[in-house]
Amino acid sequence: MSPAPAKVLARKRLRVLTVLLTSSLAFLAPSAIAPGLPALQADFAHVDNAAFLSPLVLTMPMLFIALASPFAGYAVDRYGRRRILIVSTFLYGLAGVSGLAVESIFALLTSRAFLGVFLAGIMTSVTALVGDYFVGEERNRVAGLQGAFMSLGTLTFVVIAGLLAEIHWRVGFTLFAVAFLLLPLMFASLYEPDRDVARTVGGSEPPPTLRQWSAIGLVCGLAFVTLIFMFMIPSQTAFFLVEIGVEDPTRAGLAIGLFNLSAGTASLTYGWLRSRVSPESIFALLFAVGGLGFVLTGFSESFTGTMIAMGIGGFSMGAFLPNINLAIISRTSMAVRGRALGALTTSFFMGQFLSPVWAVPIAAARSVGHAFLVSGYLLLAMSAMFLAIVVWRRLLGAREEMR
Repeated sequence: MSPAPAKVLARKRLRVLTVLLTSSLAFLAPSAIAPGLPALQADFAHVDNAAFLSPLVLTMPMLFIALASPFAGYAVDRYGRRRILIVSTFLYGLAGVSGLAVESIFALLTSRAFLGVFLAGIMTSVTALVGDYFVGEERNRVAGLQGAFMSLGTLTFVVIAGLLAEIHWRVGFTLFAVAFLLLPLMFASLYEPDRDVARTVGGSEPPPTLRQWSAIGLVCGLAFVTLIFMFMIPSQTAFFLVEIGVEDPTRAGLAIGLFNLSAGTASLTYGWLRSRVSPESIFALLFAVGGLGFVLTGFSESFTGTMIAMGIGGFSMGAFLPNINLAIISRTSMAVRGRALGALTTSFFMGQFLSPVWAVPIAAARSVGHAFLVSGYLLLAMSAMFLAIVVWRRLLGAREEMR
């Protein structure tokens, strides 16, 4: 592997900015099209099963991110993070802006599927670079900023997409051109980490053992379950507001936006929080806060009450993103980090894709509010489980000190 040019290595601040801006692409795929979805459905109303196919335009990328991420993880480990990131970003931009031109809804669904494949490459490689480029407190800080850029990027893209949808639903696809603007920054500031140098600086990093892979599997399972609950915010909030008599779509957008704003704010504090408490303690805290937010949502009878609940609950997602990423990064060597993060990304988006499978039957049987209540109680139970783990470890530590 040829060493990176000195001028590229010197651009550390630009490198951090590039990683963060690239991370903000994570939720552009649904954000760009969501505000114009009703108009899209109206345009394709003449197509058989349009009512079924139109929502798939929104969710198709998530399914293919989940399916493609294990292969993206292998490619990232085999062919390099920087190369996969640059190629994926370019193809992501092409697939995204193609929505401006394709005429058939089936062609649009195909382009959205490819968009998910390329976004899997982007997310896996950029998160692997966070693990490769940074260590210790700096890694915690950048991971927190990465979560903030994901959350606040989602909020920004949704607002802009809403304005563009006023012109025409296709205009929102112009947002994907942002990917092309990031390419010069990638060429100027990113380099392929040297695995031999990393081992020399950071010490020997043996491949994960069976026990470590089991821990990685548990982390991925935790991500899957958590995202089933958390994706209820964008997928069920509008229905909940209608249930309590708030039928204005703008207010639904404000509630979801507040959740993302709260999440982004929480991500900014992650580095400070991680320097003071363990990852398990953070999970206990964020599940408690998330559970409280969901329970308050379930009991809300007004728009104001829902907004308060969303503001509280958003803090949980803001801490969850960096904490779950670092849970994987800290358990893997550079040689297999891409594959582990690919598995995490699959769990993450499969949870989003299957979230309605959990929420809709409960809502149909009782109410959307009851679905939030049940989910909130389960999040509180998860918080209690992690709190028990923290207490148990401290008791073990105290016993060891007594010996």
